[in-house]
Amino acid sequence: NHGLNLFLYLVVLITTMDVFAYIGGKTFGNKKIVPNISKGKTIEGTLTGLFFTIIISLMLRDLIKLDVLESITSGFLIGVLAFFGDLLESVFKRNNGVKDSGKLIPGHGGLLDRFDSYILTLPALNIFLVN
Repeated sequence: NHGLNLFLYLVVLITTMDVFAYIGGKTFGNKKIVPNISKGKTIEGTLTGLFFTIIISLMLRDLIKLDVLESITSGFLIGVLAFFGDLLESVFKRNNGVKDSGKLIPGHGGLLDRFDSYILTLPALNIFLVN
């Protein structure tokens, strides 16, 4: 049961980071964070996503039995690693001259764009929360 709770925690936090970074970027975004890699990512969007990821982590901390500091830390780390996983996938696409990683989900950059945030967060979750 604890493994399922960990996975649910991770999915909710990564989704929170993705959704609120998008909303924050569309609402407040002016300064591009890495325009040569990903034109859509803004500092404001990333900070908005990170803020809400930490808040949701605090709200879900009892799900995986974290104290407040552990919850803030893991929310922050998951948000940052989700951002860098997304960025890493963008680098791969840019280096290969590909805009979308597939056509299965039109308008979303492909199937890989739905899972890119897990590239770095899954190993980190294993290191910091499971072991």
